[in-house]
Amino acid sequence: MDFTHLLKASALGAICAGLIVGPNPAAADAVADFYKRKVMTVYIGVSAGGGYDAYARTVARHITRFIPGNPKMVAKNLTGAGGIRMLNSVYNVFPQDGTVMAHITRNSVAEPLFGNKAAKFDSSKIRWLGSANQEYSMCTFWHTHKVNSIDDMLAKPWIMGGISIGSTIDIHTRLVNNLLGGNLRLVTGYPGGADVNLAMQRGEVQGRCAWSWSSINATGGAWLRDKKITMVLQFGMKKHKDLQHVSLIRDLVKNQKDKQALDVHMSAQLFGRPFGMGPGVPDDRFKVVRKAFSDTMHDKAFLAETKKRRLQIDPAPGEEVERLVKMIYSFPPDVIARAKEIGSSAVRTKTSKAKVPVFTHMGKITRVRSGGRRVSWKGEKAKGKVRVSGRRTKITVGGKKAKRKALKVGMECTFKVKGAQSALNIDCK
Repeated sequence: MDFTHLLKASALGAICAGLIVGPNPAAADAVADFYKRKVMTVYIGVSAGGGYDAYARTVARHITRFIPGNPKMVAKNLTGAGGIRMLNSVYNVFPQDGTVMAHITRNSVAEPLFGNKAAKFDSSKIRWLGSANQEYSMCTFWHTHKVNSIDDMLAKPWIMGGISIGSTIDIHTRLVNNLLGGNLRLVTGYPGGADVNLAMQRGEVQGRCAWSWSSINATGGAWLRDKKITMVLQFGMKKHKDLQHVSLIRDLVKNQKDKQALDVHMSAQLFGRPFGMGPGVPDDRFKVVRKAFSDTMHDKAFLAETKKRRLQIDPAPGEEVERLVKMIYSFPPDVIARAKEIGSSAVRTKTSKAKVPVFTHMGKITRVRSGGRRVSWKGEKAKGKVRVSGRRTKITVGGKKAKRKALKVGMECTFKVKGAQSALNIDCK
């Protein structure tokens, strides 16, 4: 499969697509009238605190400036099955009127091809807005375990964190075992990458795969600087320019048929941070939002924030993402069957269920965002952030039941938190 030819064709098509004339003024007025005073939602398929969450919320803060009518936008996490639950809802349940966007986990795109019965969507019919970045994903380990090379990684049955069957992190762990002869163990069921990272720090697991280089820079930069983590294997169609010393899985697979099957999974790295809308969104609204996404990717204010937050931006137009997805859906059946086998077979992977811990923190609220949905706190010895649900988080202020909008900077509170950031209870004085 000539991926170099594919990339050149995609790039040319993207350039040509940029020359297409936009909607006529009457259509634009109709779209503006629709979006005026609307509240849009961008859904995120994994938990708060990780790379997907950071990209989605940053896009949400800027994209509405480029949508006629200037609607408001909120970001919501809808976790489950590595992003498949969220995508099912966007595809089948949520409104198809153009008020719903999704930041889609890249490896969920191919799950219907692999026969995953939980995946109730056809990715080739999703209305793709574009991607914020091409991704390179890493297998990483906590520094105390002295895993510094691919040989070290394959030498022992290291305990790796995971999210669910079909999630990128679980797939990449199994690829190591099924293609390279590894003996990694998988503890799966964490709500998201941030929870896996916390588990790695606490010693519940020893490492993880599928940690994007962009996320490491954005959310794990201090660990990287202080050499708290080691990176021993990268996943992508080629090595990242700054990570030439880290082994590439594609270089280690010698069997040509296995390499083709691996490419089914690795092609998703080319549209590493994809955004889309449901299949029934009207053309005029979809085209406007797709253009707004493209404009956002090149906006000075957006790029200034992403630079500050260490979010890498290497965008792909919606047309290019659409072509790549359709390419994946056109792979021969025997290649798809082998791709399914190497990404899902658990014969070589001993798997157990994660026990997500619950922590209690005490501290003062230092920042409240999005009407109380995101709260930062600082205590005597620690600080952190929590995600506050309108339904699942129980809140009391001064002994009385309250809503999250009652949370204010300066309040002294006790936070009961599941995993990295999911608040179960907040009790404030």
